[in-house]
Amino acid sequence: MTNPLHPGLGEIVTAHGGRYLTDYGYEIGEQGDETATAERVAFLLGLPRSSAARPPIRRAGR
Repeated sequence: MTNPLHPGLGEIVTAHGGRYLTDYGYEIGEQGDETATAERVAFLLGLPRSSAARPPIRRAGR
């Protein structure tokens, strides 16, 4: 995903074990909650968001 106003600013997101991870290894969401994941990526890229902020995803047991 890239910021259309700044094409050099982008983030690679991949799916591993039911979780979405950034290219730097940060967990940014979980499969089944793609809308919230997309909003988090948009936030990282400085894009306007369409809905209220959602809390970060936390793994069970933490």
